[in-house]
Amino acid sequence: MKRILLTLIAIASLLVAVACGSSDSTGGDAAGAEKKVIIGYQKGNTLNILKARGNLDDRLKEEGYEVEWKVFSIGTALLEALHAGHIDFGHASDANSVFSQAGGKPIQYAASETPYPKGVALVAKKDSGIEKVTDLKGKKVGVTKGGNMHYLLLKALEKEGLSENDVDVVYYADAAEGSAAFSSDKIDVLGTWDPYLSIVESLFDTKTIVNGEGLTENRTFYFGSEEILEDNPELVKIILEELEKSNQWANKNKKEVAEILAEELNLDEAPLINANERRDFGVLKVDENAVKVQQDLADTFHGIGLFPNGINISDAVELDPDWLPEGIE
Repeated sequence: MKRILLTLIAIASLLVAVACGSSDSTGGDAAGAEKKVIIGYQKGNTLNILKARGNLDDRLKEEGYEVEWKVFSIGTALLEALHAGHIDFGHASDANSVFSQAGGKPIQYAASETPYPKGVALVAKKDSGIEKVTDLKGKKVGVTKGGNMHYLLLKALEKEGLSENDVDVVYYADAAEGSAAFSSDKIDVLGTWDPYLSIVESLFDTKTIVNGEGLTENRTFYFGSEEILEDNPELVKIILEELEKSNQWANKNKKEVAEILAEELNLDEAPLINANERRDFGVLKVDENAVKVQQDLADTFHGIGLFPNGINISDAVELDPDWLPEGIE
């Protein structure tokens, strides 16, 4: 129990620390910076690995650019900063992207990460008697409202002929709150995502009721400001080239990636190694299939009333962009 409490405190401290960092990250103005590119990132993601390795900074220094990195606690805050002109490039989850567009923010998809379906799951304690999705009926299921695990829950229920009304959905604010609720049995099932999914699996004897395989791709997307995408696609191309090099390095050095992220996140390496082993790192084009999958996510959340008006993902996607490097499919 002491180990569980210490880990939950570490998760909470991480979330607070990142949130505090993000409050300063929107204070700059990318529009007034000459030969500088400002990149927003969230701790634990591929842009964090790129930052830690330094290969983009070195490459852009040769091109006469300085790179400034700004950390954000959540993707919606990052996209808000992008919309406001405080950063030039960044990343956010599939769900964050949908809600930003639904909120009237003119976002532009630049590229996609490789799908990560095993990185989101609904888990229960092994002695709970919950074995499959149909067993969720009447159970308390914890998710973040509009999060990737919320979408997974909706799609898993739909596949079994059930709906959100068949379960007792409990919304939690962040990973620490969700893990604490699971620890104290305030919820029967926890919906969560890596690396927190892997941490929960290391703390408790859990059973995965369902993960994203066949239900949700669980993608992160890269976004650029209108200015950088339209006026400087060659710069975006360099960023994506170096990001892909970093990602391919990460695929071959997953233990080293865990070491980098453990230091960044102030977490143990072991669960990060497990999380890395069930994913592939890579940069992909936002193609018609990605648009279709993202549209389903938007339609699903709109269908349960999480935002009032429907959106068209294709409005924010250029299918044949000038900034995409050769070899990215």
